[in-house]
Amino acid sequence: MKRREFLKEAAVLANAAALGGLARGGQQRPALCPVTLLSMPDYGRDMGKEIADIMAGDGLVLKGKKVLLKPNFVEAHPERPINTNPAVIAGVASACLRLGAAEVAVGEASGHRRDPWFSVLSPALKSMLDRRVKCLDLNHGDAVATLNKGGRTGLPAFYLARPVAEADVLISLPKMKTHHYAGVTLCLKNLFGTLPGIYYGWPKNLLHFRGIENSILDLAQTVRVHYGIIDGVVGMEGDGPIMGKAKPVGALVLSPFPLAADTTAARLMGFDPRKILYLVQAGRFLPGLRAEDVVLRGENPKRFATRFDCLEDFKRARGGPFF
Repeated sequence: MKRREFLKEAAVLANAAALGGLARGGQQRPALCPVTLLSMPDYGRDMGKEIADIMAGDGLVLKGKKVLLKPNFVEAHPERPINTNPAVIAGVASACLRLGAAEVAVGEASGHRRDPWFSVLSPALKSMLDRRVKCLDLNHGDAVATLNKGGRTGLPAFYLARPVAEADVLISLPKMKTHHYAGVTLCLKNLFGTLPGIYYGWPKNLLHFRGIENSILDLAQTVRVHYGIIDGVVGMEGDGPIMGKAKPVGALVLSPFPLAADTTAARLMGFDPRKILYLVQAGRFLPGLRAEDVVLRGENPKRFATRFDCLEDFKRARGGPFF
């Protein structure tokens, strides 16, 4: 799909959503989606207790559970804010242990680096984690064939990394970034990293061939994200997700509803979610597309609302003010 067609279709779908035409099965949408904005001016403070309190308040039960944290950790470039910051990953891991998780692991199938030392096995990350927390390279190892519940890509199944398939709770920990093909990359796009490179190539070539938006949507419909925490302390604008530049926002975005987290983050970035095609389409089967579906908690969003620079093709997706 060409980007001009992409934006046209997004507008059509957004209008349909406003008329209530995208609710699953014609049913009423579920209860409002809580999204919490946690002020985090930098990565210097211990955030584990604060995150644990928010997750518990959202009803996330981790006691005795096997928890997999899925950050966005694709490259080792200290000079660019590509990855979910290790301090955020460590803070979330600490929060899960506080809430009684039986096992906590950090897993990533990097789409760019074959050597996991430059990704999830990075010494910089491992040095910050509690010794009880494991780091797992999801690119190499066993996979579990899982029925594709979406069908847009034409793939009958996804081969999920076994730790993803066997986790009781999956927490998506993306970086708040622009994306040169999808517009923004957040909780849902982060699911690309649940698929092993030994099956899908680098950078997940098969998913690109089948269509990035299609792949995001099929994964979002197939893999349940139990909770999302977006690292917006310092995001990336411009030519993301790798070549962009730092954009300080100063907040974490937390929600048990990944689409609601993504649409809230998009609004904070200055983008209208109704103009991001895959977010609009995800609203067919996930709650949280519309602003009226979301209950914002924590800090006033006006503190963090900004305008991310982006490639020319996505400037039409800008909107606001939203808050």
